[in-house]
Amino acid sequence: MSDPGRFPFTVVDDIVHHLDTPLEPWSIEAEVAVEGRLDDDRLRQAVGEALSRHPMARARCIPARGSERTYTWEITEAPDVDPLVVVDCADDAVLGRVRDRLQSLSVPLAESPPLRMRLAHHPTGDRVMLNANHAAFDGFGCVRLLQSVARAYTGDDDPQPDVDLADARDVERHLSADDPEVKQARLKTLADKLRDLADAPARVAPEGGEEEAGYRIVHRSVPPEEAQRLSEIDHPGTVNDVLMAGLHLAIAAWNAEHGTTTGRISVLMPMNLRPKEWQEEVVTNFVLMTRVSTIPADRISPSTTLAAITAQTEHVKRWGTGASAIELLGRSARLPLWMKQSVSPLLRVTGNRLVDTALLSNLGKIPNPPAFGPEAGKTTGLWFSAPARLPCGISIGTASVGGELDVSVRVRRPLLGDDASERFTDTYMAELARLAGRPASALAG
Repeated sequence: MSDPGRFPFTVVDDIVHHLDTPLEPWSIEAEVAVEGRLDDDRLRQAVGEALSRHPMARARCIPARGSERTYTWEITEAPDVDPLVVVDCADDAVLGRVRDRLQSLSVPLAESPPLRMRLAHHPTGDRVMLNANHAAFDGFGCVRLLQSVARAYTGDDDPQPDVDLADARDVERHLSADDPEVKQARLKTLADKLRDLADAPARVAPEGGEEEAGYRIVHRSVPPEEAQRLSEIDHPGTVNDVLMAGLHLAIAAWNAEHGTTTGRISVLMPMNLRPKEWQEEVVTNFVLMTRVSTIPADRISPSTTLAAITAQTEHVKRWGTGASAIELLGRSARLPLWMKQSVSPLLRVTGNRLVDTALLSNLGKIPNPPAFGPEAGKTTGLWFSAPARLPCGISIGTASVGGELDVSVRVRRPLLGDDASERFTDTYMAELARLAGRPASALAG
């Protein structure tokens, strides 16, 4: 009988953990903004209650020998450390530095919880910031934890699905397919994606970067009326395809401005592996990446770019490329840890052909964003982003709350400087506006 307080790493956990380094932390950013002020002690108590409700929020990694095949999560009764730090931010510049420093931290897995938080007091409203190690959390898990923090803060009920965590984390079993046609289609799609590696992906042209490791993060919000226009663009796909097309076009435009030729752009897109019954529930890491590529011929116009991307994402959704990757990666479970730990050096040896141009993750509509009660005021924003590993130096995360589209652009510091990070974000927003047939200034920050 398995120990209910211990779970083996999944193949997804393994991948992320072996890519995480102190200089290139694989952290998930999540941040909630409110109109008013939060009470320090009350929030600290709420964080403790929220951690008690989610086992993976109290997880730590048990040390393992290199000859072992996987790491193991241990669920602690109580956190080893207090993850919350309270800071006062006099203005947006100080707030930005606090955010960047937090998200540039590599959260250790040797102690519980696998996350760090900041309560940032700001003259225009407080922020609750979260940095979670991606091996333990994904974006949906971060938002779900913040919902629990908010509900504990207000004393509201916090219902959770009746899900056995160990069973739910058996992603290989849940995603396996017995239908020969489905298996063949999945493997063909996966093979097509692997052939992309023969052509090294384009890189974002650098500007004003510095030697210091870490992230710069730029937040923008698209008002409801403009966000609605993005969702109403006439095409057979979803708003996620529009957001993806905007990023491909922005990279091409940015590189053209810098005199850099842009060939195949390859953007990673996380796929939520949770079943529909609890699509936004359970705090853990339940995503796998797939890539969406365009070549110059696809980017002749916004409409051709959108069509090329929509065709790819529809194929992925129909045949489940991510499921095929899980089945393939599951075979690595037989390998000892010392071999898995060679992933990062191997990427450099292969010229980083396995590292994509950028990453885009869309959480979609968040129907129940974290709300901290009338004293704290209305929730005014919810931002999120995933990590990026150089030479993939840009990651964009989006979430829709109350009709507003919140955009977080995360940039590796060696790639773009402060001004360049803002201008790249402007370029992305301008390309989204162009896709909607709007002037570039319509979505400007």
